[in-house]
Amino acid sequence: MNSIFGIILALCRASLSNDIDNVKYQIERLANAYKKNGTEAEYKAISSLLKNTAKKQVLNGSKLKISNSIIVGEELTRQVTIPVDKETASPLLEIFFSNDLPSEPPIFDVPIQTAVESVIVEWSNYPKLVAMNAAPSHSCLIYGLPGTGKTHLAKWMANQIGLPVVLARLDGIVSSFLGTSARNISSLFSFANRYKCVLLLDEFDAIAKLRDDPQEVGEVKRIVNALLQNLDERDNCGFTIGVTNHEQLLDPAIWRRFDVQIEIPKPSSMVIEKLLTYYMTPLQLSEAEIRFMSWCSSGSSGADIQKLSNWLKRMKIITEYQNDNIVDLMRRYSILNTGRMSDEIKKILSLSDDDILTKLKGEELNFKQKDIAAIFNISQSTVSKQLAKVNKEE
Repeated sequence: MNSIFGIILALCRASLSNDIDNVKYQIERLANAYKKNGTEAEYKAISSLLKNTAKKQVLNGSKLKISNSIIVGEELTRQVTIPVDKETASPLLEIFFSNDLPSEPPIFDVPIQTAVESVIVEWSNYPKLVAMNAAPSHSCLIYGLPGTGKTHLAKWMANQIGLPVVLARLDGIVSSFLGTSARNISSLFSFANRYKCVLLLDEFDAIAKLRDDPQEVGEVKRIVNALLQNLDERDNCGFTIGVTNHEQLLDPAIWRRFDVQIEIPKPSSMVIEKLLTYYMTPLQLSEAEIRFMSWCSSGSSGADIQKLSNWLKRMKIITEYQNDNIVDLMRRYSILNTGRMSDEIKKILSLSDDDILTKLKGEELNFKQKDIAAIFNISQSTVSKQLAKVNKEE
């Protein structure tokens, strides 16, 4: 243990001197020392911290400081007057400044992270690109299923670009008065074009529907035409992000107005594990428990994972449920949240412990006995006995 204290002492010195590289090195030494001493839980906890920090640094490393002389427009302040619908007095937009925007990067698979990073890198090289008559992308369409983190991503991108967000309020823009919606769109864009900002059009399909939709009246055509015209005029102003859950409803002409189009899929099993680890903090779960929860959550959205994590944390705090193993907790969750879990998983969770244990040990999932022991909160010898019993009965 003296060697571990020596590492902690070195870590303290590095922290006090703000030597970040040395801090990371000493933390790695500390993790390896715990591993060498056989304290696997401490090793895994520190290693997980290092991995998560490395991921955040990759995405956060390019936060921009763009010269005010580069972006055309006035500075946005909290005292600015927001345009409203003249008939209802409803505000047409909301403004989010840096402190209002997420600083934590969204968790996606590497290809999505790389695609997003490339957009931000373009803006980090804004002066060089403009000098070469190759201006960076000025618009991005983010689409995919609900709950996959699209709006969070849009706001985080704005924070990385270093501009406040002007968020369109669709309840204020879309009006029942003939011609008013198109006028509101023009007012929204006039405001956004005046200031240095990211214009965020959330639930974009509500104002960008197919113009040949037989269910819609002529007002839709006027709205979409006004939107197309204003998107064209904003091409060289700030940055514009459209977000939608229903990309199939968008008018084809809308797609051509966006320089970048990013589809956000439901999270993979690897991303689900990362989301669970993140959302379950500060509670510490074993890798086996996280993997089991990830399997139970296959096909879920990021929002579903957050709801599951919050529920589990509440159960872990309530004394009555603190000793329940993760299988019992997931059983209860599957009954309380039938719409957030696949029918196949719900069917398996309704089985007996022995049947679930056998399923986990099977070739498809191939959990190790020590992992199954952690999941059921029993000893490995008990797992062996139960497996032997099941095999004998078969």
